[in-house]
Amino acid sequence: MSERLYSNKHTWVLQDGDYATIGITDFLQEKLGAIMFINLPEVGEKLIVGKQFGDIESKKTVMDLEAPINGDVVEVNDELDDEPDMINEAPYDSWFIKVKIDSIPDDLLNEDEYQKKISQPWMQNH
Repeated sequence: MSERLYSNKHTWVLQDGDYATIGITDFLQEKLGAIMFINLPEVGEKLIVGKQFGDIESKKTVMDLEAPINGDVVEVNDELDDEPDMINEAPYDSWFIKVKIDSIPDDLLNEDEYQKKISQPWMQNH
């Protein structure tokens, strides 16, 4: 299994060969608070980097989810329909979608780079 990569919008990508699993980071789930609902794409939809692929609703806000990679959705985590709070409990185990990868941008961060970014004082109120 390869290293988890992170987008500037706090999604994570875990690549396994030609496929990748996508979810949100612990940092983001903490900022969002109790997650109430997640709107995810259908199998077969295309992800385009920077374009919305769904949204997430918490008690505090509704936030668009931006695609961190290019590819085709091959699986959606339907368990999140009934239990969206799984993301609050285990954000790195509770994935959103699985994607057949077209391309992965060069600007995704590794674990160290992401931790450094979110530890910046200005990120704490972000």
